[in-house]
Amino acid sequence: MENSTRQSESKVSIYKVVPSAITIIGMCFGLTSIRMSLEGFHELAASLILLAAVADGLDGLAARQLNAVSKFGAELDSLTDFLCFGVAPSILLYCMFTNELGSFGWGATLVFVAACCLRLARFNAFQQSNVNNDEQDPKTNESCSDSEKPKSFFVGVPAPGGALLVLLPVFMVLSGLETVLISPYIVAAWLCLVGTLMISRLKTFSPKAIRIPRRSIAFTLLFTVVFAALLYSYTWQTFMIISLLYTCALLLSLVKVKAKII
Repeated sequence: MENSTRQSESKVSIYKVVPSAITIIGMCFGLTSIRMSLEGFHELAASLILLAAVADGLDGLAARQLNAVSKFGAELDSLTDFLCFGVAPSILLYCMFTNELGSFGWGATLVFVAACCLRLARFNAFQQSNVNNDEQDPKTNESCSDSEKPKSFFVGVPAPGGALLVLLPVFMVLSGLETVLISPYIVAAWLCLVGTLMISRLKTFSPKAIRIPRRSIAFTLLFTVVFAALLYSYTWQTFMIISLLYTCALLLSLVKVKAKII
């Protein structure tokens, strides 16, 4: 009787496994992207990184909706982010551009990967720490109590955002834009710059800050349809524009910081 009771208590609902399963699928996308990069299928490699980003968004959503948030899932998600948004994009850029620079190009790759690793390590440290018995928000690095919600911004560029930024040269090439802006030296500098932004203390845009008025919901849904059509017809051009808009948002954040200093 006791053994059967213990066995029933040790069983877990299949729904509790769904978020981690999605995370593992994202990890497979990232690892396969590395293989595609090494074999010269650069467009497929970029597509797999974007699919990994979709999986990264879905696993957190599934964990919250299914009440399956766990420390194990958080650690698994962090390790997957390092692979999908740190290693995979840098390997793709190395295979497409910076390998021509030899050790210098590989050094730029290491800088970006190390920055992503440090970013995620800092995230985990904030997630596990408490300040004055108030849980510290892992993304904003600001303590919050029950009566005060955390601010809707990231401290530094998050790992998925860093991957979106650093893949801008890839989006440009796949869009057919062969310009001097995507020379190997500029791409190497871009890797280092994005890596620096990831570990910076700059307050960056977060989707949590978006608030939609109720009267605008219909227009938002219509815009979603238009966006889906553009994504289907002009995939890489659309991602290039998104990456450029994100870059502009970061520039605005830097301008605001400089204005406060002055």
